[in-house]
Amino acid sequence: MKLKAKHLAVVLLVLCLMTGCGKVETGNPDSTTSPGITSEKKDSSSSDSKESNEAFLKQEEEAEQTPVPKKAEISQKEHYSDSNRYVSVLGLKEYSKLKGDFGTDKPKKGNIFLVLFLEIENNGKEKTYINPYEVTVEADGKALENTVLVNQPEGYPTIFTNIEPDMSQKGFIVWEVPKKWKKFKFSYTGWEGSDGLTLDASFTKKDLKDPKEY
Repeated sequence: MKLKAKHLAVVLLVLCLMTGCGKVETGNPDSTTSPGITSEKKDSSSSDSKESNEAFLKQEEEAEQTPVPKKAEISQKEHYSDSNRYVSVLGLKEYSKLKGDFGTDKPKKGNIFLVLFLEIENNGKEKTYINPYEVTVEADGKALENTVLVNQPEGYPTIFTNIEPDMSQKGFIVWEVPKKWKKFKFSYTGWEGSDGLTLDASFTKKDLKDPKEY
């Protein structure tokens, strides 16, 4: 009986050890789950990189859409041109009054009409509108507004119009200025939003010049 009991004890011990080994072998879920954790980290990193690239591309696109500010000077001798336009001064003339079929334009006492004649060529693919509200001027430091005339100086039409692609327009802008004006400054910002372009000009009485016949 004692011998059988010993054999039984040995068998139970072996079974216990085998069962324990089985627990050790099946106790590896931690090692199997770690790749899943690593994979989640990789996915998160990939997502962050994608968002960063998208943000960078968006910034580049916005930068391309924002026009670079630039200023250009025009004068009786200097025109301005780029891939979208050509602008030149045709003349600058004073008038004490303007007579025509529709009556007479007269400035206020002590003033004269100062008329700037321009030619603008549209070399772009879309029509461009010359906007009177985008013109700012000053005579001897005093801001002035554009004047509306009944008549057309030298037969020229107003420059404030639509200009179709591959077309050019000659026209005038007029202001009332003091008879003894000394320095006249002109600025046009109508292309500032699309190209960042501002056109400036500065004149004195030495720059007065009759335009060619229209």
